[in-house]
Amino acid sequence: MMYHSGIFYPEDKEELSKLVGKVEKEEAHRFFILPHMRLDAIAGLYRKAFSMIPDGRRIIAILPLHREPLEKDEGKIIFTSPDKIVETPLGSVRIESLGASDASSYEEEEYSLELLYPFVAAAAPNATLCPVFVRLGGAEDSKKLERFLKPYDDGRSIFIVSSNMTARMDGAEAERDRMIGLIEGGEHLIDLWRKGRISACGAPAIECLSRIGGGRWRLIGVGEDERLAGHAAFYME
Repeated sequence: MMYHSGIFYPEDKEELSKLVGKVEKEEAHRFFILPHMRLDAIAGLYRKAFSMIPDGRRIIAILPLHREPLEKDEGKIIFTSPDKIVETPLGSVRIESLGASDASSYEEEEYSLELLYPFVAAAAPNATLCPVFVRLGGAEDSKKLERFLKPYDDGRSIFIVSSNMTARMDGAEAERDRMIGLIEGGEHLIDLWRKGRISACGAPAIECLSRIGGGRWRLIGVGEDERLAGHAAFYME
């Protein structure tokens, strides 16, 4: 099921194909941060990231929830989508569950997952996409996520955190650039996030991946429309 077609990305096959463009493969990397917003303003960042993602891998997408979990999920922080095949205008995407609580209820609210579909279908058609929706409250939750993800750090998995650099705000570009500096500098993000000094929605998940990967984040680029929030993409060396 695709809930956000025609809103955050084109539903027309030809228009979507032009937006995805041709992905030329480059040196491979395994850890990425990608933003979420209208795909036309960040497609170049996704194209560059997917040029570094080999086909046939397990792609684990870590997707922050922007609202509290449902009452039935009280106390849970990790949710995974069930096994299924999603048909997109550019081809099929194979979804595989990693065995946590069912994330189906959150796919309709969170569009970040669907931004990955056209690039997986076009640039990594033999990959398996494993969505992991998370609601992290701080350092302990980040460590729980790390324990959940660590077994998949086997050399065959690609990890992507979907996160913007800022919340919606005035002066987003300056705050975006400050956040970029913190990530590139390897700063600990969770305390800053907990104290409200940064507003990146995926900060605890980014810190989790930083511990798992152990490398340095390198900037891919920034978004094309920064009027309401700040957006940037990274790969880990």
